[in-house]
Amino acid sequence: MYRKIINGITAGLMMLALTECLGASEVNTEKLVAAVSQNYRLIGTMDNPSNEVQLAAVNQNYIAIKYIRNPSKEAQLAAVNQNQYAIQYIQNPSEEAQVAAVKQSYFIIQHIENPSKKAQIAAVKESYFAIRYIKNPDVEAIKIAQAKMIEK
Repeated sequence: MYRKIINGITAGLMMLALTECLGASEVNTEKLVAAVSQNYRLIGTMDNPSNEVQLAAVNQNYIAIKYIRNPSKEAQLAAVNQNQYAIQYIQNPSEEAQVAAVKQSYFIIQHIENPSKKAQIAAVKESYFAIRYIKNPDVEAIKIAQAKMIEK
């Protein structure tokens, strides 16, 4: 518990030092990338981090996606490619991230609030059981699941 508190204080101090030394508007990408590469949680203190900074944080730990307010498509894909469960931390995942996640594990579709038609189809192509995890399945996804069930 104390370690978490110390890590939080350290992260806050690192961010404060960066903004104090360089001025909030002059913090350059290189220093921010270095900071989030050391502690991915720092990204949560940043307003509109660049794609490069987002990727550095996500590459350090896929859970960093949880702390990014509007993650880029590239950051979403990087997180999901590390671990398909990252999709549950993305508020409005891109269609590409959804498809990448369900291709790794079809049942992950249950963690996507409104999966796209493409994601639904990709999931049921992996396994017809995926249809059980889709709240409002698309007609085409249902047909594919039925066809896969019959062929078994």
